Amino acid sequence: MINVRQNKGFALVFSLIFLVLIISFMAVYILAVANGISQANRTANGKKAYYVAEAGLVDAYERIMQAGSNFNAPAAGTNFIPSAGTDPGVYAVGKSTGNYTVTVSLSSSPSTNYTVTSTGTFGKTAKTLQLKMTWASISKYAYWSQTELNPAFGGPLWWVGEPGLQMLTNGPVQTNGQLNIFGNPTFYGPVTESNLPILSDGTLGKIPTSTTPNYYAGVWSDPSIIFLGGVENDAPPVSVPPQNTLSLLSSLASSGQGLMLTGASTIFFNPTGTITVTGVVKNAQGNVTATYNNTTINAPSNGVIYVQSNPGQQDGNATVQGTVNGQLTVAADQNIFLSGSVAYNNDPRPTPTNPAGNPNSTDMLGLVANYNITIIEASAPTKLEVSGVLEAIQGSFQVDQYWAYRGDSSTAVMDQYGSLINYVCGATGEMDWSGNLLGGWNQIQSYDPRLLKISPPGFPPMINSSGNPVYSKLNIQECVSGVCG
Repeated sequence: MINVRQNKGFALVFSLIFLVLIISFMAVYILAVANGISQANRTANGKKAYYVAEAGLVDAYERIMQAGSNFNAPAAGTNFIPSAGTDPGVYAVGKSTGNYTVTVSLSSSPSTNYTVTSTGTFGKTAKTLQLKMTWASISKYAYWSQTELNPAFGGPLWWVGEPGLQMLTNGPVQTNGQLNIFGNPTFYGPVTESNLPILSDGTLGKIPTSTTPNYYAGVWSDPSIIFLGGVENDAPPVSVPPQNTLSLLSSLASSGQGLMLTGASTIFFNPTGTITVTGVVKNAQGNVTATYNNTTINAPSNGVIYVQSNPGQQDGNATVQGTVNGQLTVAADQNIFLSGSVAYNNDPRPTPTNPAGNPNSTDMLGLVANYNITIIEASAPTKLEVSGVLEAIQGSFQVDQYWAYRGDSSTAVMDQYGSLINYVCGATGEMDWSGNLLGGWNQIQSYDPRLLKISPPGFPPMINSSGNPVYSKLNIQECVSGVCG
């Protein structure tokens, strides 16, 4: 006999269990949906907080750029933006708002550097970003010139690209004049030219409209082959640092941590890090305090060497050569002569014997002349290396006897690595109209990418047309758990 009441009890228990399972599944589903929505909201708010933090970086960057040398950073760790009563620090995102706070810290060593940290908050989510920027140097360019016309030759100097002579450069190029193109030289980096004519009084003319580089008539040139990094015509001019560049370096050299020489001097760079010097040191009264005659000494602690003229004379010339170990800048209030190669002890570039190169190399050289930086043809090797940042403030980088035959373009090669800054383009070789090298060197220029972030000691910063510093952004990174790297 079947007990009906027992079956009904079993069915009730089964139904209750089934109901509990349904409710549990529904609860898990609702919880999963809620978690998904919450996660989506957190993700969305995280992105919005990131954008708000980014807005804070932009705000601080624009303030620094506009204030220039008048910008005063607050004490480290204090909020700079927003500031009470002038900037609420609110950035709208859609119909809602987020808030950012920004701190700015300043360091003057080895150059003016800012670290900007911005925390953006949206809802309950916060993101922190950090921007590092530095006062840019003119050495950020692989090549810079005020004009591509050399009055000594009565006309243009040419960038050549022919089978017999192939000029190339792989970094950013800027001229305030107009490039002169013969054939198809190769510019791997971005090129900007202002096309400003030099007037009879030596000043710059007005910017023309839509002027292209000057291509030599009758020789095939293809801009798509030449300007692989692009070319911008009628670009804003970029000014080389003002004449107080030399005053700045002179002050560093005479500070007690540098080396100030008077009269024609020679400096030989030794791979051990020392320098061999011929020259004299005079005090402020003009009395000789030290005489060096092919004397090996330690390099100055701040890395700056300056050669000044004797009163009433124009003999502040420096002659240099050798292998640089460390960081040095040699400046002269007249000219600098290269009697041979200048190279780095730890070359950052790949070489046949070291395919990986030394990317962490800190060796760096700056040569700054008031007038010309000149290679002495008679003493220079046929395979010539010139590594460093070369700046000829009122002159050019050149070879004294550029017409002297040193070999063809495959043998007489100048490896110019770093940056070349000269007021007017100088001659380093001579060619015929077929592109064959007749004298001097086939100059192959390559850029030192480290110069985008650093420059030789005491090297002058860039100034814009308003007299304010020009800054380069080093990097932007997100800070995780309070760690910004």
